[in-house]
Amino acid sequence: MTCSVFNHQLKTTAGHTVCNLFIANTWWLRLRGLLGRTLSENDGLLITPCNSVHMLGMRYAIDVIYLNKQNTIIKIVKNLRPWQFSACGKACKVIELSIKNGNTKTLKVGDNLIIE
Repeated sequence: MTCSVFNHQLKTTAGHTVCNLFIANTWWLRLRGLLGRTLSENDGLLITPCNSVHMLGMRYAIDVIYLNKQNTIIKIVKNLRPWQFSACGKACKVIELSIKNGNTKTLKVGDNLIIE
């Protein structure tokens, strides 16, 4: 992701790194999301608070992971394409990841994640 600082990591409870994270936790960063940014294979965007994402104006597909307050995965959306929308009413955080990130293949609903 250009012009962003990845100072956090997303890990499984087993200690495996899923991705480097940029955190969007202000009104402007949440609104902008990935628009105008390039997402590399091992990077992701954590949007908090958030329970829905839109792909308006996006040029590439992403994977979306919805988390509750305890960082438990409650929904996974694979290959969300440009101009689509996704939501999960019980989510409080969303992680947007590259569809090329191989570390996400083993993640499933019910898994707990650690944000460092």
